[in-house]
Amino acid sequence: MAKLSSKASYAVALAAGLLIVALVLALSDPAAVAARIAGTKPWLVALACLLDFVSILFFALAWTVTAMALRVPLGVVDGFVASVLGIMADKLVASASVSGELVRLAYVKSRRSDASYAELLATLMVHRFLYNVAFIALLVAAIFDLASSGGLPHALASISALAALSTLAASYLLVRPESLRGVARVVARYAETLLRRFYGSSGLDLASKAEDFIDSVARSVRRAWRRKSLMALAAAFMVLQWVAGAFELGALFSSIGYSVSAWVLLVTFPLHCYLTALPVGIPAALGVTEAGTVALLAAFGVERSAAMAVTLLVRFVEVWFELALGAVVAVLAGVRQRERLIELVRSWRAEAEVLVYGGRGGSES
Repeated sequence: MAKLSSKASYAVALAAGLLIVALVLALSDPAAVAARIAGTKPWLVALACLLDFVSILFFALAWTVTAMALRVPLGVVDGFVASVLGIMADKLVASASVSGELVRLAYVKSRRSDASYAELLATLMVHRFLYNVAFIALLVAAIFDLASSGGLPHALASISALAALSTLAASYLLVRPESLRGVARVVARYAETLLRRFYGSSGLDLASKAEDFIDSVARSVRRAWRRKSLMALAAAFMVLQWVAGAFELGALFSSIGYSVSAWVLLVTFPLHCYLTALPVGIPAALGVTEAGTVALLAAFGVERSAAMAVTLLVRFVEVWFELALGAVVAVLAGVRQRERLIELVRSWRAEAEVLVYGGRGGSES
């Protein structure tokens, strides 16, 4: 019954997203949008897919270099495979990138069993911090240039500032994980209360374990920042990731014969990605992303039909192309990794049973 309810909720969320897309399309002159898409140059769409692939590659390279700074032997291939699978998970599950990070963590742990969870989590946190820093740097640079030329709408400047500030706040937690010790202590005590009430578990001391784990992550993060040359290289790869994404958007504008400035692309693409990561409860933030992206482009003076056409095209690339890429990578990686991942999940289940039942086994509860 719970499984059916989950599927029903997923279907309702998708239906809501599709309804929003339909409404935005209806307000954007559907005939003109269809005409623009019909006249799309396929080779430029293919180029956009290639640039999307390059963007993912830079994202994976930044993570690989970050792992090198922590002396975690990630490897370029494993970093790329885990990144693609994580991106696919983010598209399928509405979890504000959490599902993608869990997939990355699980895949690499299955490949590098000698690496601790604290070390692996530290690579993800530092990597996400660099991702956010590059996002803010490009956004601020583009905003200043556009503002100086009078090409930045005031409302959009406020939205950009809010996006940058919220990202900055999240970045502080990523680079200073020890600041989460108090939150972890409260959550752990609440979890202990629930486990004691429903399973009779006692003496778990989850608060101390959570604090020890966070301290271990914090030490790993500090170790990474001491290797400044590697961090600079990882940051450069992350900037290139955003630039490749902006060029991807530019290629799609060119595919419908519409021209926009490079600085507009460097503002709208990061903000578009920000929309896709919002925790709206809809897979791939369907509907919310389309509405927000069309509004962003229209604020810069892009014709509404062109804005809608490009939005649909970029969603084709970043959803359907990335899902297809993820499926291919999953099949290729699954031939070697299926048994390892199953064993990893079994070990997690066994650890959870020991935690909850104190080694007595779930059947005895």
